[in-house]
Order: sequence, then structure tokens, then C-alpha cells
Amino acid sequence: MDNAYYSGKVVTYCRSRSWDYSISVTNPNNKEPILESVRSLPVAAWESIGKGEEAVLCYYLPTDWEREHPYVVLRSHWDGLQKLLFPRYTVILVSRGDLPLAELVRLHRGKQGQENAFKGPLIDLDLHHPACQGFHANQAVYACGLMAQVLLRAVQYDYLPKEARCHGIRPIIRYLIRTVGRLVKSGRRWTFYFAKSAFRLDWLAHAAVQLE
Repeated sequence: MDNAYYSGKVVTYCRSRSWDYSISVTNPNNKEPILESVRSLPVAAWESIGKGEEAVLCYYLPTDWEREHPYVVLRSHWDGLQKLLFPRYTVILVSRGDLPLAELVRLHRGKQGQENAFKGPLIDLDLHHPACQGFHANQAVYACGLMAQVLLRAVQYDYLPKEARCHGIRPIIRYLIRTVGRLVKSGRRWTFYFAKSAFRLDWLAHAAVQLE
């Protein structure tokens, strides 16, 4: 979970269900007390977990929480090939302190990978804010959003030129799905008229050929 769920009630509920969890702690007010407890640690206390990162496990009791909890603190001195003037710290609240630090970090970042995979529908279809007040109703909305994104990607790759594959979903919606035309029958002939302002007539023509 992200910092929005950094709450004693959420953690207590997860523990009552015997769920494993990890929560990013990014709010400076929440993160600073934990960082104060690890900044003075000797170099030997930090464990290298690869890719230029070091980690340490500490325990902390936030105000008004029932008990203290384990935290993984990451420290990095590099941003790619650029050495940082000051170390960069990352704090993660974890449910277990008996796993290797690298494993705890891997599990947490695996969640982030799944979240990033979902950012496509969220951004492309403007689904950042739930449309309904009911949980199951929002599940249906997001399920439809995922299906819509997959269908639009299928149209993009199957019916449009290869040059169109470098675009996101929004141009596909704007220039293909929402392009307005007028269908006219004159005698025995049907004609479809587009406005001169239609930006991607080449896409429409290519899609028509593919469909035919």
C-alpha cells in the first residue's frame, strides 16, 4: 500500500486477518522519527542488497498505535551513475521482520510493479477517481476500463498503421473513436463525409481497408 494507508487501524486490521503487508512511508512527518533512529547507526549495521542500495531493519512505535512495528529503511548514495550529495532514504513499514531484507524489498516493489501496470487504464481512461460510492460498483467500472483498454490496444495494433503504435490510448480515442462523420445516401450510393478538421483520416482509411 502507499502512504495513504499508513494508519494504525489499517495495520491492526491486516494483522487480525494474518495478512502480510507493506506500506510506503513517504510523508516527512511520519518518516522523520524513523530516520532519526537509523542515521546514527554504524556503517556495519547497513546490509547491501544490490544495485547500490543498503538496508537496515528497525522497530518503531508511532503515536497512538497499539504496538511497535518493523520498518525497512533503504539508503542509496547514487542516482544512476550520478553520486548524490546526500544519501536518499526510503522507508517501508513491513508486517514481518524475520525475512531477509532483500526479500522484503523485493516483495514490496513487486506490488509496485503491479500498480504501475494498472496506471495505463487509470491515465488513458481517466479512472483515477472512482465513479461510484459502492465498492463492488467500482470493481465493475475498473473491470470495464481494463477491457476497454485491451480492446483499444487491439484496434491500435490490428487496424491502424504501424506508425500509430507509438501513441498512447488517448490519441486513439480522440482521432479514431470520437471522429465525427455524416453518412449520406444518394441514389444507390452511400457516402461517409468527414469534417475537414479530422486530424487522422489516414488512420480511418487504413482501418477501413483492414476491416474490408
